[in-house]
Amino acid sequence: EALNNLASLEYPDAKLMLYYSGRDFDQLGQYDECNRLSSSKYVLIQTTFRETNAVLGFCGPKECSSHDYKEASQYLISEFGLSEVMEGKELNFIFSKEYNDEPMSAGGVFMVILWVLILLVVGLGTFFDQMVKKNSEIKLGPVSSFLTVFSLIENGKKLFSLPESYDNLQLFNGVRVVGIFWIVYGHCYTYQFLGAISNPFTAVDWLSDLKHKFPSMGQYLVDVFFLMAGFLLAYLTIAQLRAKRGRMNWFVFIIHRFIRMIPIYWFALFNFLLLLRYIGSGPQWPLYGDANGVGCQTYWWSNMIFLNNFFPAHEFSCMGWTWYIANDVQFYCMAPIVLILYYRNKLWGYLACFTLFAVNFISIGTISSVNDFTPTILDGLSNKDQFLYLYIKPYTRMAPYIMGLMIGFMYRSYCDMNPSPNKEYEQLEEGAPKTNNYVHPITRLELLCTKWVFNRWLRYLAYITGLTLMFTIGLLPYQLDKHGQDYWTQSQKSAFLTFEHFAFSLGFSLILIPMLLGYCRGLLYVLTIRYLAPIAKITFSIYVVHPIVIYWYVFSKDQALYLQELDIFMHFLATSLISVFLGGLLSLMVESPILTLEKKYLRKGH
Repeated sequence: EALNNLASLEYPDAKLMLYYSGRDFDQLGQYDECNRLSSSKYVLIQTTFRETNAVLGFCGPKECSSHDYKEASQYLISEFGLSEVMEGKELNFIFSKEYNDEPMSAGGVFMVILWVLILLVVGLGTFFDQMVKKNSEIKLGPVSSFLTVFSLIENGKKLFSLPESYDNLQLFNGVRVVGIFWIVYGHCYTYQFLGAISNPFTAVDWLSDLKHKFPSMGQYLVDVFFLMAGFLLAYLTIAQLRAKRGRMNWFVFIIHRFIRMIPIYWFALFNFLLLLRYIGSGPQWPLYGDANGVGCQTYWWSNMIFLNNFFPAHEFSCMGWTWYIANDVQFYCMAPIVLILYYRNKLWGYLACFTLFAVNFISIGTISSVNDFTPTILDGLSNKDQFLYLYIKPYTRMAPYIMGLMIGFMYRSYCDMNPSPNKEYEQLEEGAPKTNNYVHPITRLELLCTKWVFNRWLRYLAYITGLTLMFTIGLLPYQLDKHGQDYWTQSQKSAFLTFEHFAFSLGFSLILIPMLLGYCRGLLYVLTIRYLAPIAKITFSIYVVHPIVIYWYVFSKDQALYLQELDIFMHFLATSLISVFLGGLLSLMVESPILTLEKKYLRKGH
C-alpha cells in the first residue's frame, strides 16, 4: 500500500523520495538525503549481469520490507514484459543504512584489540631498543630483550637498507617493482566492475578494445613472478645442496616458506574478514559483504592452509586474488622433488621438468576443449567457470615456475664453471665438492644453452623474439574481440590457452638470460637501480593489501563512477601510494619481527 501511495504521490514526502531515487540501474540516488527524511528508507536494488553488479538506489517508504519490494518487482517485471530479460537473475533488496549501522562483532573487537596490542608491543620494543643504544650499560630482562625485535627503527633500517655491492641478480628488484605496479593498475580497472559504473557499456567495450589491452596484460606478469620464484629457488638451493652434500632439512625448508608468508597473509585475511566490514559506509557498502560471499563465510580456512584455489570448488574463494599465493606455496612444496632429482642426477631433474610440462599442457588442453573456454577477457577470464577450473589451478599454471627452475639449474652450472659475478648470493661453504676437469654431458648442454648469449646477433634475435612472443600473446586474442568468438575454432582457442603462459614466460626468458650475464645494459641498469630494493622487499605485502584498498574505495563511493582513463590513472596512483604505505607498515610491524625470531631460533644451526 505504501508503494502504491508513493507511486500516486500521496505518500508523505513522495516527491522528495522520488527525486532522491536513481532513475536507472547504476544510478544510486541520494543516500544521505533519503535517510534524513522521517518517512523514508534507502534500499539498494542489486542484480548481476555477466558476473558484474548492476545496482539501483531507491528511496522508499520506511515501513516496506524486502518481501514487499520482491512482490512489487515481480508484478512490474510481468506487467512490462521483462520476464525474458530477467530470466535466471535474482533481484536483491538491501537496506544499506541498516547494514552500515550494525554494531561491531566480537571478531571486529578482537581485531581492534590486536591492533592496539601490536602498536603497544612495537612502541615498547622501539623504546627499549633505543634505550639500550643510548646507554650500553643497561641490561634488559628476557621480556624487554624479546620486545626489541619489534623495534620500528631497527626494522626500518633493514627495510630501507640498500645493496652494498652491485649484482646482476638485483635486476629482479626492478622486475618485481614494475610487475607489482602493473598488476595494481590492471586491478584498479577490473575491480571497478564490482561497484556501480554510470557508463557500463563503455567500460565493457574497454575489455575488448585494442588500446586497452595494456592493463589486461598484467595477468601475464604473474607468470613472471612464478618464473623468478622458480629461478631463485633452483639457483640458491642447488648451491646449498652441494655445500651440505645433499643433507638438507626439508622440514625447515618448507616451514621457512610458511613463516615468510603467513604473518602478513593471515593478518590481512583476518582484517578483511573481521574488521574492514566496519571501516566503510555508503549506499554500496553492503556489496562489500556480498563480494566476499561463501568463500569468506564458509571457506576462509582454505586460505589459511593455502588451498583456496581448490576450496570452495565451485565458488570464488575469500580474497580471490590470493589464488597466486596458494599456487606459489604449492609449487614451493613440490619443488624439493625436482631439486633432489636434479642434485642426484641432472638428467632425472630435467626429465621431471619435462614431465611436469606435459602434465601442464595436457591439463589445459583437455579442460579448455571440454568446456569450450576462450582466451579473451570478456568471454573468457570473466567467465566464472574458466577462472575457477582453468586459470587458478596449479596444474594449469606451473609452466612458468618449471621454466624458472630449469633456467636456475642452467645458470647455477654456468656460475659453477665460471667466476661468478654473484658472490652475494653464493651459499657454498667449506667442504663442498671441488670442481675437477670432468664436465658432465648434461652440464655441457646447460653451458651450451648460455653460450649463445655471447654472440651479439643471437642476442639481438633473442630480444626481438622475446618481445614478439610477449606482445603476440597479449594482443592476439583481440582478433576474437573484433571478429567474434567464431573467428577461431575451439581447437585454436584451446591451443592458445595451452601455450600462452609458457610462451609469454619463454619470451621473458629470452630477455632475462642475457641480462643475467651482463648484457642488455640499458635495461639492466634501470632494473638494478639500488633505490628499488626497499619497494622490492614489500611487493608481497603490496600484492596482499592493494585489492583491499580498491575494495574500500569502490564500495565506499556514494555515486556511480563514470569510467574514464584519467580517473583510472589517478585511482592507480592513490592505490599504489596507500598500498606501499600499508605494505611497508605490515612489513615493519608484523613480517620483519617474525622473520627475525625465526632466524634466531628455528633456523639456528641449519
